[in-house]
Amino acid sequence: MIQSHKETVTKNVDIYQLIYESNLDSKLEQILIGLMKDNPSPKIETVIQKFLLYVQHSTENFWSTYYNAKTYQEKLDCYYQFSKNQCLATEVLIRDLDSLSSEEEIKDNLGNMLKEGFTF
Repeated sequence: MIQSHKETVTKNVDIYQLIYESNLDSKLEQILIGLMKDNPSPKIETVIQKFLLYVQHSTENFWSTYYNAKTYQEKLDCYYQFSKNQCLATEVLIRDLDSLSSEEEIKDNLGNMLKEGFTF
């Protein structure tokens, strides 16, 4: 299933299906779905796809490391690293969304300034 999901993420597939198939925490899933419904732009979709790809990679690494762990300490260390990776992915998602928001705000502000500048 992981392999087929990897192929799915790389193709142009419905973003809602990708979110569902990523097996995210239900709260995070609701946030991403809400974000797409409120702002269904291709830029937002690209940022979310990037996030989902990172989460998928992190999950695959977790399971391969987990199965190779010999002690519970190693398994806990593996889970700790997985949790840190999830936090990092979320931080990157927030940063990417902030940069898109700033980009849109700048465009809007410049548009308003131009309108005001050419109004007689």
